Amino acid sequence: MNSEKSPAKIAKDLRKKQKKHRDMVARVERTSARLARRTMRLHVLEARIADLERRLAASPDEARVGQGDADGARRHALLIFNPSSGRAEENNAQRLSQIVSSLRAHGIQAHIGLKTSGKAARSLALGAVRNKHELVIVAAGDGTIEEIAAQLCGTKTTLGIVPIGTMNNIARSLGVPLDIDDACALIGMGTTRSIDMGRVISNERKDVRHFIEGAGVGLGALAVLAGQAAEKKKWRVIPRTLSALFEAKAGNMRVEIDDDVVECSTHIVTVSNGPLMGGNLLIAPSARMDDGLFDVRVYDGMNTASLTKHFIGASRGEESDLKTYRGRKIRITSEEMVMTHSDKDVTRPSNVVEIEIVPRALTMIVGNGLGLTVPVEAAPVTSALECPPEIATNGEVKEVAETREKAEAILKNGEA
Repeated sequence: MNSEKSPAKIAKDLRKKQKKHRDMVARVERTSARLARRTMRLHVLEARIADLERRLAASPDEARVGQGDADGARRHALLIFNPSSGRAEENNAQRLSQIVSSLRAHGIQAHIGLKTSGKAARSLALGAVRNKHELVIVAAGDGTIEEIAAQLCGTKTTLGIVPIGTMNNIARSLGVPLDIDDACALIGMGTTRSIDMGRVISNERKDVRHFIEGAGVGLGALAVLAGQAAEKKKWRVIPRTLSALFEAKAGNMRVEIDDDVVECSTHIVTVSNGPLMGGNLLIAPSARMDDGLFDVRVYDGMNTASLTKHFIGASRGEESDLKTYRGRKIRITSEEMVMTHSDKDVTRPSNVVEIEIVPRALTMIVGNGLGLTVPVEAAPVTSALECPPEIATNGEVKEVAETREKAEAILKNGEA
């Protein structure tokens, strides 16, 4: 018996599939329309919240507290302050006083905890979770924010940030203002989003690290070590690390991105949760921190000169045509042992690294940031790459600029 379908049967099946397609398109269009309407209502609500917050902040403080805290006029929050963040010449007592006063003006009573060590910061965060604090505010740089975020992952505690670090990648990506008073005003608004986090598993699950910005294998880990050595003024370590950077050879890697497999010869693979990493490098322009996906780049076949040129462009905020893969679970297998980094943590060398997304892991107060699928349009737009005047003179930022100039010179001489 002939198992092939007759032309009439094929035509009938085609019409059925076409009808099913039309119905599916109509459903998608209706869903998209509902999403657009709800997004518009969300923006209207957030605009009203912003207006009320500004009016309340502008009113005399006595009028706010006259009703008493019992009616919820003032929220309570744990404020974790890192006195070593930012510029060494900063007056910490003055900074802390400004943060506490500004938070109070925006309806928040801050209970202060100082970060004297990483262990102390983690203990403060865990204590806040145990005591069911609704809000933890971190006044610090990216490193401390990442430490606290890892402790709040999967809890009901909301994280707000006052960025006083050097690079402030997380704040820039999420649209948190770099000015202290403006950041406190945003926390007063209380507009939140559910933010994804990543998890790195290497060395057969002996090392597990959570991250917010991104992770990777290869030269990226060496660059992190060089940056840490410079920050801690361990000058003897820097030449060895830089030498390893420039002498490194591309290795064969197998990168599994969900169901896709990429075989490549590369120095580096980056797995980004947010658009920025390192020294305000625009590593993944299309990465969103609330979409449940990583942006992955493999830099296949790029030599040291082309990598240098690419990352110089990234430091200027320039986008490239480098292919970006997207996925939830990444498995990287290398013929050689490679180092792995997640944000600022570097793990031991390994042949196999697994990186997984943890969707909607953390509730954060956010603004109008490029790393969000639905930004808070009522919040002021925060520049992702430009430094404000008070930070532009920072010694560390100056060093970044000088390093960039040296890299450009090396690149130019190498291509001549």
